[in-house]
Amino acid sequence: MKEGLTINHEYPTVGKLLLARIEESLLLALAPSFVALGALVYWGIETGFATRELPFIEECVMWVLAAAAVLISGPSFFGLVTYVIFLPSLTKGGHLLARVHARHMVHPMSTALLLAVLALGIVSGSLAVWGLWVVMLVAYLAQTTLMLRAVLAEAPPESREASDRRTWSTLAGLVLGGELVALAAGAKLVSPWRIHELPEDTWIIDVRTKPEFHWNRLEGAENYPWGAGIAEAAQHRPKDRPVLVSCLSGHRSPAVAAMIRRLGFEEVYNLNWGILYLILLERGRTREGRFALTRAHRDPHRRGEDLRGITIAYITLILVTLVAAPLEASLVERAVPEYVSWLGAGLGVLGLILGGLSFRALGRNFRVFAAPRRSGTLITSGVYSMVRHPMYTGVIVGLGGYVLMFGALFCVPLWMAVTALYTIKSIKEERIIEAKFPEYHEYRKKTWRLIPYLF
Repeated sequence: MKEGLTINHEYPTVGKLLLARIEESLLLALAPSFVALGALVYWGIETGFATRELPFIEECVMWVLAAAAVLISGPSFFGLVTYVIFLPSLTKGGHLLARVHARHMVHPMSTALLLAVLALGIVSGSLAVWGLWVVMLVAYLAQTTLMLRAVLAEAPPESREASDRRTWSTLAGLVLGGELVALAAGAKLVSPWRIHELPEDTWIIDVRTKPEFHWNRLEGAENYPWGAGIAEAAQHRPKDRPVLVSCLSGHRSPAVAAMIRRLGFEEVYNLNWGILYLILLERGRTREGRFALTRAHRDPHRRGEDLRGITIAYITLILVTLVAAPLEASLVERAVPEYVSWLGAGLGVLGLILGGLSFRALGRNFRVFAAPRRSGTLITSGVYSMVRHPMYTGVIVGLGGYVLMFGALFCVPLWMAVTALYTIKSIKEERIIEAKFPEYHEYRKKTWRLIPYLF
């Protein structure tokens, strides 16, 4: 080793690994909900939901807590329901929302539950309810600390003063919700479907990281990751010019919108629910202008590689089969042996398990269409260590079991068509995957396409 040269090998400690595991777990995020439900049930069992007569001060505190809980939970609950409707892949490892943004939306609701159970403790006077509230408080503080630590770790280094300001703004957004933070700062909330009503000279600020900005953005947006550099850029902008602040899902932008208001800008808008919702809203539409969505263009020679026609065809056939099989069983009197029905049910469950294991193994690499994600990785572990398309196998087996369970003979051709389409897609898909992952050629030699030892 040369003199004066030190090499620092930093390995994750057991403590860091444990914290990361806890941070990613949804159990801690849902703990306040379970505890609140337990407190409510215990109150009902113990007293039959009886309330005690409260002194004037305690009654005022109770109503203030209840009103604050309703105020905080409203926007968070509406945002969560909106995402549940428009983003189907909410299981762990499925969508970006599942690992990051779901917890950010749920956390203000946890704040509301904390206040609500505190009000419940005042109303009931139950020591058990107070004890449950203390448990909830501990879980809530742990979750808040872990989330704040994770969010700030993504932000670029800045001065101590700016770092402290960002910490407090981020904490307020986690606890109260971004919507309330933006409104309290004097910023206005604008829904994704209304941004085209803003003036053309609006200064559009995108506070996501550079890779996120490259992925998808508004045409006229300027990128300031986490707000870095905005103070310098604002010195040359007229303070009466409208400003629109956006991020991926509306959790980073409120703090920056509040900062811009403090810089003296009179008309500041925060894009509610962020670019992610706008992408879903604008899917299939073509717009022009500063507020139109744009993204990095794909290689024109690779267009059509998604095999959308095949995908849409087998999805349609599956939906038709799911409806037609029980309908046929109810209209056609056909005796189905009990063992056949049980066999079909078993195959259906097996297909669901195989599909679930495949989905879990893929994680964020999951995609309905054939073309892999730009940032995707090749998965060769778990169920993929033996079969290259286990999810397709799961659907074929599960759908076959479903048809067999109902004894729906007229649906057999539909199932055969689905099987044929999946087989065709798997063949075409492998050419696309191999073009992106050269190591796929060796992986293909060691595995089976759909059924181990058979096909």
